[in-house]
Amino acid sequence: MKKFVSLSLALTMLLSLITFGLAGCGGSTGTSGGTEATAPAGGGETQQSGFSFDTGDPDTLKVIQNFDPEVFQPGNNDEQGYNRIVRQIYETLFMMTPEGEVTPWLATGYTWETPTRMVITLRDDVKFSDGSDFTAEDVAWTINYAKEIALPNSHYNVITDAEVVDPYTVALNLKEPCMTLAAHLCNSQCTIGSKKAFEEGKGDWMSASVVGTGPYKLVKYNPGDMVQLTANEHYWRQGEPKVKNIDMRIVKSNESAATEAKTLNYDIVIGANTREFAAIDAIDGVHMNEHMCANTTYLLLNTAKAPMDNIKVREAFARAVNVAATVKLTYGDFGQPASALVAPNILGRNEATYQKYYGAGHDVETAKKLLAEAGFPNGVDLEITVESTDTQRCDMAEAIQAQVAAAGINLKVNKMESAPMREYLGRGNHQICIYGFTSLTMEADGFLAQLQPGSAALARIGYDNQNFFKKYSEGAATEDITARGKIWEECCEMLMQDYTMIPVWHKALGAAVRDNVEGFYWATDYEQVYYQFISK
Repeated sequence: MKKFVSLSLALTMLLSLITFGLAGCGGSTGTSGGTEATAPAGGGETQQSGFSFDTGDPDTLKVIQNFDPEVFQPGNNDEQGYNRIVRQIYETLFMMTPEGEVTPWLATGYTWETPTRMVITLRDDVKFSDGSDFTAEDVAWTINYAKEIALPNSHYNVITDAEVVDPYTVALNLKEPCMTLAAHLCNSQCTIGSKKAFEEGKGDWMSASVVGTGPYKLVKYNPGDMVQLTANEHYWRQGEPKVKNIDMRIVKSNESAATEAKTLNYDIVIGANTREFAAIDAIDGVHMNEHMCANTTYLLLNTAKAPMDNIKVREAFARAVNVAATVKLTYGDFGQPASALVAPNILGRNEATYQKYYGAGHDVETAKKLLAEAGFPNGVDLEITVESTDTQRCDMAEAIQAQVAAAGINLKVNKMESAPMREYLGRGNHQICIYGFTSLTMEADGFLAQLQPGSAALARIGYDNQNFFKKYSEGAATEDITARGKIWEECCEMLMQDYTMIPVWHKALGAAVRDNVEGFYWATDYEQVYYQFISK
């Protein structure tokens, strides 16, 4: 029988912590020194590349993580896996509660001085892990520097600059109104770094400059192998983190992660193949913690790359794909086949509009007719790009390859490693790719903002529709939430009527968690795990 774990206790705990968190004290310097953690005797111990694992150690969480960070810089990467690691070191100005409400975190509040000037007040009791004070100068520097070097952070696109008003007040000047900016700033891409550590460490994001206000600080990193974190002794929230150390092993393979989850050698395993969830859940001592999130997986169609620049080819491809069968094959009953452009419970979701454009479903004959009208009566050669280490997305690509062949589409599957794939997509070299977007503000604009001019993600669909950009700006400037939701629906319809993407799967999250681990929960907005609340 499947074991379900209630989230109510964890969520109640989080709300209490957010409301009643107090300042802490202590002293230490945060560096990436090469000290190696040694597990005490007892527990289920195993060795991986000199990395000691012991789930019996109450002071250390043993975690499998499916992303290799490569660098520890705030906002350096828009992948959830990257930010799930880096957010332990750095923090955001605001935080999203489990109910989707924005609450102050490093900030104490904000006001709109004008429709294009947000003034944010900051906590005055926060220190970085090196003991230095957190001030408005760090906030302004982090945001301005991210914009200066063009980090892939769409949440800063609307900001022209950040300025220091006084030591604990910062003002954000915007190029246009954005009523959901505070929700955007909850995102873990918007964590705040230390200006002092950056300057003194000469921008060494592997060591000296890795200094944040977060519950943990970096101890050691072996690329492709492991990340070790330990408690920030200067952390401003009393009694956190609840477990002193985190030892993260990097396992990119879904199958390998599932195998490791079954060994019970880890407290938490993220990234296991979803088809193994039932088998993992059946093992005594471990359970699957599952939760729907705000992410949807898409087939992104590059409207700027021939022959995908022809809308009839894009619609033909959409008709040739069998979404329900693809999801069943790839994820089984985990998550949901797409039924709108954005996930359930997101403001701006409209299932009727989805039915209007995609409701006909898998229709090979219509696909053939559209290809003929587009000038390809004998079929067409296309390519789909997918990350090679994501075995389930590779399975999805191969399933689609077989499906569309019946419509005369010869689909090549291009499997690439993560870093070169991101560059390939960023340059717009692809025709089709599999990619996920998260409505991280709990409104569709959390997704739509990533497709505005200046965003790195826009190249993934190559979309240049000025009416779409203007409509988004109209929504961003709308204070009334009901009216704003209607505008997000219009924006979503524009993307659908131009067949810029095919929504495939409304994503669910799953982690294998040992039964003695308490306080684990998935943050809906950006698939975050707040290890500081976890104990065992």
